[in-house]
Amino acid sequence: MLTDHRHGEILARLRDAGRVGVAEVAALLRVSDETIRRDLKLLEERGLLRRIHGGAVPQRLDQDRPVTERGRINAREKARLAALADGLVEDGMSVFIDTGTTTLALARQIKGRQLAVTTNSIDVGLVLSEGRSTVALAPGTIRPKDRALVGYETVAYARRHFFDIAFMGISACDIDHGWMDYEEHESVLRRTLIGQARRAVILADSGKFGRQANLCTFPLVAPLTLVTDRPPPPPFVDAFTRHGIAVLAA
Repeated sequence: MLTDHRHGEILARLRDAGRVGVAEVAALLRVSDETIRRDLKLLEERGLLRRIHGGAVPQRLDQDRPVTERGRINAREKARLAALADGLVEDGMSVFIDTGTTTLALARQIKGRQLAVTTNSIDVGLVLSEGRSTVALAPGTIRPKDRALVGYETVAYARRHFFDIAFMGISACDIDHGWMDYEEHESVLRRTLIGQARRAVILADSGKFGRQANLCTFPLVAPLTLVTDRPPPPPFVDAFTRHGIAVLAA
């Protein structure tokens, strides 16, 4: 109850002021700075704010966290779901892996496999190029913030190929709006890939559920396989079960 009260106070001040500081909130609530830092970390993992030096600011629906920040969030969970997704891969497969910190965790997991990999992530390509796979980079314009290749050429390239399996990240999952993304590039590419693969797989750590972004990429009824680090919240489980969506949870 005390934790819920603190979280409510933090979010209320964030709505009113547009920023909260660790020291000021700790003094207001009469707790330690370390307690507030833990609270901010939990709220960030739930997608309710973004931590900055000394405090936090609101999480924007039209903008994802920088990739360096996303890479630090739920790292162990992403590693667990990557190990689970490894079970869907067989040597010799043709695989597409899109961009994101979760798909990068998968690349590290399957580095020893012998696959034909296509990716629009320079980071994923570099990881897998050190292993046994052959790697093709989709063409496109480099997006500096996460070293992804994006744009019309990327989507057109994906449309010319067919894959045994396509692994995709996602930014958020909302019970009403479905699978969501922050940028049109990701959303269009992922909608293309679902039709270009025998099996389309969403990799989503548990922090993505109950969050919103600003673009609807897939409805919850889309024919996807979900791989996640723990069972989704009950409303999502009910929806996936109702529509026959395969869920693999650690």
